[in-house]
Amino acid sequence: MSVAAPSRQDQFNPKLFLFDPAQSYPWLVFPQVTVATITFNRLEYTRRMLESLERYGQMPYELLVIDNASEDGTREFLAELAAQRPNLRVVHNRRNIGKGRALLQIRDMLEDGLLVFLDNDVELLSNYWLIHLQKAYHAARLVLGTADVGLGPRLLNCEEYGFRFVHRHEVMPIPTARNAEPRTSYAAYSKDGSAYGQMLDEEVIIGWTDFLHGPIMCMPAALFRRVRLETMYPVAIGSEDGFVSEELHRLGVQLGYIVNGPVARHNDWPYTEEKIALYERLTRQRAVTDLPYIRWKLQHTWSRLKRR
Repeated sequence: MSVAAPSRQDQFNPKLFLFDPAQSYPWLVFPQVTVATITFNRLEYTRRMLESLERYGQMPYELLVIDNASEDGTREFLAELAAQRPNLRVVHNRRNIGKGRALLQIRDMLEDGLLVFLDNDVELLSNYWLIHLQKAYHAARLVLGTADVGLGPRLLNCEEYGFRFVHRHEVMPIPTARNAEPRTSYAAYSKDGSAYGQMLDEEVIIGWTDFLHGPIMCMPAALFRRVRLETMYPVAIGSEDGFVSEELHRLGVQLGYIVNGPVARHNDWPYTEEKIALYERLTRQRAVTDLPYIRWKLQHTWSRLKRR
């Protein structure tokens, strides 16, 4: 009886690595991962974002979506998807309460582990992106002695605008003895080289920064719960990420971009005139309907007057 030769696909495209929940991995810093996002209309972007999470995740995660009273079919799409995916939790707000207040909802519902927050117009482009994140935190734990850092992957089409500004690069090694498959983009040796005993040696390159770009931010859930979101009322587009970065600095947390890890794309960037007009309208609406915002604005104005 002849044995069939392996197919060309088996020879050149080995089976993708599958995460086994029953297996122990030295790089698994956070057994629990929560991916959270906030939606308000723009269904086409939300579809692409959720599809990329599912296609490239390669390991389990909980998905939390806060919908701010979408009116374009997003609400119905999320309800249908939640019936199909047991890992998805959806909160439907009766009105658009804004990103800051929705972040408070995420904080209150967040379980222990790792939080990955991303805007609904971000699309992941790299396979094993969750494994890359776990290994980056593993490298931080090995080198820094703690995984309490805020990290962000590269947003390719935002880099030309200077959003990945870093002031120092650091190479954080993961030795084979403290690592496990799969090999990732952090690999320190070629798979075709002679260093067979070091095939799982990896090096995570972190670019330390003072400002972590908001479309996608990662941090331990315990850190996010310490961010004083109640005091945050942004006065300009994009102020949430600046506030969170300042809060993490206040807590003594280092911020960094993963230089040689997973990549993503901000699909609605740069801001369109339509998006800017929408943000300006919502800001004006909040200024007359949001009592906590009015209270904060009065206190902020009074503090400025006293300093004169």
